Amino acid sequence: MKQKAWQEIEADLKEKTNSGHKMALLDSDKMLRRALKDKGYPGKDLNKQLFWAGINLNARLDLKKALKKKQEILDEFDYRLSTFELEDFLNAYRKAIERVSSGDRLTLKKRLGIYFENYFFLKNTSKIKSLLAVLAVFLGIKVLSSTVIGSSITKKVVSIDNLLFDWFLILLLVGLLVGVVVFISFIFFGKSRKVKIKE
Repeated sequence: MKQKAWQEIEADLKEKTNSGHKMALLDSDKMLRRALKDKGYPGKDLNKQLFWAGINLNARLDLKKALKKKQEILDEFDYRLSTFELEDFLNAYRKAIERVSSGDRLTLKKRLGIYFENYFFLKNTSKIKSLLAVLAVFLGIKVLSSTVIGSSITKKVVSIDNLLFDWFLILLLVGLLVGVVVFISFIFFGKSRKVKIKE
């Protein structure tokens, strides 16, 4: 941990004001983020960076509360922070910073693994299913186009498709014709009623 940075936090505490307490917590958060960045953890999602650094927030409830409190301070301008709360939160940050700082720098291999895991689709099952479906369609097309049986199946499918499309066009034209007849009949009957009213 950088002693100079922590001295700034202690200087914030010496003010013994609400704004000084807030600044101490915000500076601790900045220190933690800087430590994670210095160790090579990618991205801007602090929770993921901490997880990759071996800090599970579900097991470290003190740090989880500190991070939540930091966000509350940012969201609420007049938030009051007690000295007891502050002490607990700063200790949680200090432990996390020490843990990250004492760890090894993230290797290129591990960093590539993290990028691959998060920015590609290994964890997202819907993306995997979509990719497999697309691959299956292309494989099916390849098989159908390059085999004799596939070619005959393709011809049958195309003929059925043409038949269905022809019926669809016929039904569409019939529906359009019925719509035109109904429209014309409304116009015709509307005019004949107006003529009767005038008489």
